[in-house]
Amino acid sequence: MTDEIRDLEKKLKRKRNEMRNSNPVTKSNKYDFIGVDPEAKTTKRPNSSEVPDYIGKPQNKTSKKLPDSLPY
Repeated sequence: MTDEIRDLEKKLKRKRNEMRNSNPVTKSNKYDFIGVDPEAKTTKRPNSSEVPDYIGKPQNKTSKKLPDSLPY
């Protein structure tokens, strides 16, 4: 009984490995750059003092420690 179970488990394992290995490996043809878009433009947002009755988002403050830790 246990020999039959072991044999069935081995067969199952072989079939699973065959199924996993049967997937073809495809090569990616994407040659996009990785990282920040070099063509990205920063938009100038008006301050709340420049436009009457306009309350904009608060300005993002960069950390003083951040520029040193950037890899690029």
